Amino acid sequence: MDVNELAWAREALLRMQSAADMVGYEKSWKDFLHYLDRAWNKLEKRLHADGGAQRHLSEVNRWRKEDDLLRYLVQARNTDEHSIQEIVVNRSGGLTITGGPGGGRIHKGIFNGPGQVDNLVYDGDLEIKFHPDRLEVISVTSRGVTYSPPENHMGSPVKSRLPHELAQMALEYYEAKVQEISQGLSGHVAR
Repeated sequence: MDVNELAWAREALLRMQSAADMVGYEKSWKDFLHYLDRAWNKLEKRLHADGGAQRHLSEVNRWRKEDDLLRYLVQARNTDEHSIQEIVVNRSGGLTITGGPGGGRIHKGIFNGPGQVDNLVYDGDLEIKFHPDRLEVISVTSRGVTYSPPENHMGSPVKSRLPHELAQMALEYYEAKVQEISQGLSGHVAR
């Protein structure tokens, strides 16, 4: 079953992943939210009269209200569409240094902006991570209700606040559901 908007959502995700700047990334994120929501709305209208598909539609609509990730994406799109509120925030890049058991000590080294380390001398158990500038999702308010960034998706923890990673998880869910519905309508799903 073709759902053009779902393919367009995937294209928006690919644009996010290859964006040269934050403006292009943010636009692609908003495009993704729009096309994902539009894909589901059109599919729902197309299949509304089909009794066999009704079970799948009801299940997805329930998850769009109950699942942290799916609910957040719907509400982020609504917030972007119907308000002037921001749905992402720009986080500056940085460096984190964490010590394992027993910690560690840095004797010398140079850390520079693009994530390069020169002449690093340390002892102990250290983990050094560079974090580039990035956009992260933030709490959004739609119709007076505030929706925090998702903490779970289909029972699994969501540890990311990066739009393209959230988009990937959601797209996989919707593509699987469209495939399931298509197979059910053609009689290939064992029930």
